[in-house]
Amino acid sequence: MLSHLKIRDLELVVALHEEGSITQAAKRVGISEPAFCKRIQLIERLINVRLFERGHDGVKATNSGLAFIAYATEIIHLFHRAIHEAHEATRGECSKLCIGVSAFMPSELIELLRSIELPLYRDLAIEIDTEYSAELLTQLQRGHIDLALVTSPPEIAAITTLCLATNSFRIVFREGHPLAARQSATLAEVVKYPWVFFNRSIHPYLHDLILERVAIEQKQATIVHHLSHANQATALLTDDALVAWMIPTEAIHAADHGLVNLPLLDEHIRLETHLATRADNKSRLVSEYVRRFVTQMNLHRPPEQLSLPIM
Repeated sequence: MLSHLKIRDLELVVALHEEGSITQAAKRVGISEPAFCKRIQLIERLINVRLFERGHDGVKATNSGLAFIAYATEIIHLFHRAIHEAHEATRGECSKLCIGVSAFMPSELIELLRSIELPLYRDLAIEIDTEYSAELLTQLQRGHIDLALVTSPPEIAAITTLCLATNSFRIVFREGHPLAARQSATLAEVVKYPWVFFNRSIHPYLHDLILERVAIEQKQATIVHHLSHANQATALLTDDALVAWMIPTEAIHAADHGLVNLPLLDEHIRLETHLATRADNKSRLVSEYVRRFVTQMNLHRPPEQLSLPIM
């Protein structure tokens, strides 16, 4: 009877363990929930072991299930590696991923991108392409890159994204500014003062979104300087009236120059770091890489702001 078990059965078991939900596991492997449940039950009968316990908080592997899953995972990797390396030997090629990242990506996150190891792709080569978020999304749609770390991307039907982190803009100013005594600021308060603002070419979507939110407040922003690099802002904050828009990491550097910063509290204006790929990308390599990257990122959470490519 054990001979009736297939690699596909092992993949179902591993999927259920990793997802912790029948709904998500069934969706991941592409079959209906009833069919998924029926097959899991058959697998448990074939090996005469209860692999999972069902509860109100989801599905968890039993101790016996954990032992089974450990070997099942190894068998799956070996099986697919055998096929993969046979194809590579035929083509004389090695696996490669081209990943787009912000030109201002923290070094810790780039190191994490390059440190990901996949058992199935032992000779995986990672190529990093740095650009602004808008350009990365264009390259992704054109198939020039496989993945991209972008900030607050607009909704694009051809692109699917996973939000990894959310942060607030920091409003930066001199110590004598009227906002210096505050713990945070709203957009309505910030718009009262002239801005040192990032250039639209850096992030068109965020640039326009902020100005649209200003218009909704029935106000008008006074932009006296447009910047492409944050280090220029410190030289331009020449009086106590000006405020500069920065990301958290750059605001920290500005503090070294005696400048003050506080978070902008606005539910619509946020710095969301997303891992993006094409919606039609069915690559097993991309899927495995994304899953491993997210797992590693949760274990080693990088600094607060990840990838906003401005200033």
